[in-house]
Order: sequence, then structure tokens, then C-alpha cells
Amino acid sequence: MSARAADFRDRYGPWALVCGASDGIGEAFARELAAAGLHVALLARRRDRLEALAAELTAQHGVDARVVVADLTADTLVADVTSQVGPREIGSLVYVSGSPTEHVDFLDAEPDTWTRQIRLNCDGPMQLAHAFGRGMRERRRGGLLFLTSLANQAGGGRHALYCGTKAFDQLFAESLWHELSPHGVDVLSLLVGPTHTPTTDEVLGLDFGRLFPDPSFVARADEVAREGLDHLHEGPVWIPNAALRQAFPHLSPEQRAAAVEAATASNARLDGITDYVPVWDPERGRKRVR
Repeated sequence: MSARAADFRDRYGPWALVCGASDGIGEAFARELAAAGLHVALLARRRDRLEALAAELTAQHGVDARVVVADLTADTLVADVTSQVGPREIGSLVYVSGSPTEHVDFLDAEPDTWTRQIRLNCDGPMQLAHAFGRGMRERRRGGLLFLTSLANQAGGGRHALYCGTKAFDQLFAESLWHELSPHGVDVLSLLVGPTHTPTTDEVLGLDFGRLFPDPSFVARADEVAREGLDHLHEGPVWIPNAALRQAFPHLSPEQRAAAVEAATASNARLDGITDYVPVWDPERGRKRVR
């Protein structure tokens, strides 16, 4: 684990809700957050995996760990989660969805397949950000981190819904970054490339060595989680891989922040807002301090 800022727990705690915590990148986030001293609410569908992880994190780091069994695609998602979280103060939300990348032409699958993917990648982040983001805004601290994919940078045949929903995740997070920055809440869209996880390696059997001859383009789950938390306070985007950051220079935090600022300033003019204060300071290359 990398060294966290001294105020990390105060800024993003006392509890972090990690969605998709049963394995892979979600589990890695849970481990990083617990090591930083945050209590963790572990959300997924597999109770046995969550209970084992919760016991391990409590034993290793002395934090509380709450198991939250829920389906991120359920109509009752918010009620299911909030009833299990109870009165615990959620200071950060990490949304990692193990979205299936259905390699099939759009018209060759039934709409239910695509509706489920939209619920997982779009509706779930929206619902939970709304449910817990208001409290963060009122407290003037907190963090929202949404995992998305570099596959969102171009449409791809046999990949239509996946690309589209992951594009939603990025733009949704960027917009919230601007809206919530003045209220002390940090938001990050974490743009992930190829990453070793149990799903990619064991379930899908992906041969990253064949797909990406340069091994520097492939990350480990713990590296993704570590970099995501290290850059949560900056936003609006981060690619947790140095080689991929060089390959996608237009996705630098500075370029995306400037684009979001320009779009928001235009909206303010359209809405007749005369006292608009920018969030992004281009001269200093960072968010303005309020």
C-alpha cells in the first residue's frame, strides 16, 4: 500500500462502501481502504466470499467490516443497500462492477441482456451516488470513485452496450466532479485498461501475453486500486497505468478538467447564471481552493 495523506480517513471515512468487493479490483480497493484505517462495507452477491474477506480485514487492520449482500442490477438496490448499511456514515463510495463484455451483435441478443448491463453500469452508479452523495455534500467531505474502461474511447462491433455504458460512467463522473468540488467532495473516473483479475484470467481465460505483447500495458488489480485512491483527490479522470497514460494523452486530468470546465461555463451562460465561479484553475493546473 502507498502512503496515504494523514487526513485520508477524515476525508473519506469513517466508512467506505465498496461495490463489487468479492474479488478482483473491488477486493483490492477494500484491502487498500482497510489498510488506510477506514471501516469497509463490502457489497457483492457472494456472501461466503464477503464474510471471509471481512474477517481477514478486521484481523489484519482492526477495522470494522460489514457484509452487504445485494445485486447491483436489482430494482430494489438502494433499499437493499441502505437497510444493511444502517446508520453507518458512508464517507466514500467505490463502484466497481464486474460487467460482462458480451461479444455479440446488438440485435442478436435479447433486450433483457442489454437492460441488465445498463442497470449494472449506469443505473447502479446513479442510484448509489444519489443515495450517499447528499450526505457527503452536507458534510462537505467525501469521495466517489467510478471504475470505467478505456473501451469507452471508441465504439466497437459486438461490444456496443459495453462501450456505451462505460462512456456514460466517465462523463457522469466528470460532471459530478465539477458539481461536487465546491462542496468538498472528490469524484474520480478511473479509466482502466487490461488488468489481471480472477475473471479475466480464470473465467474468461484471456491471454494478455498474446493480446498485448508489451506487458507494461497490463496492470494488476492492486495497482489499479492503489493509483485510484492516490488520485481520488484530484479528478476528474485517471488512467492507472503509466504506459497507457502515454498512449492516451487526451485523457490527462488537465485536459479533461479543462473540457468539463468549458462545458459547464457554457451551461452557466445558457442558464443566465451571472455569478458563476469556475472550478478549474488553468494557470495552476488544479481545482480552485474554496
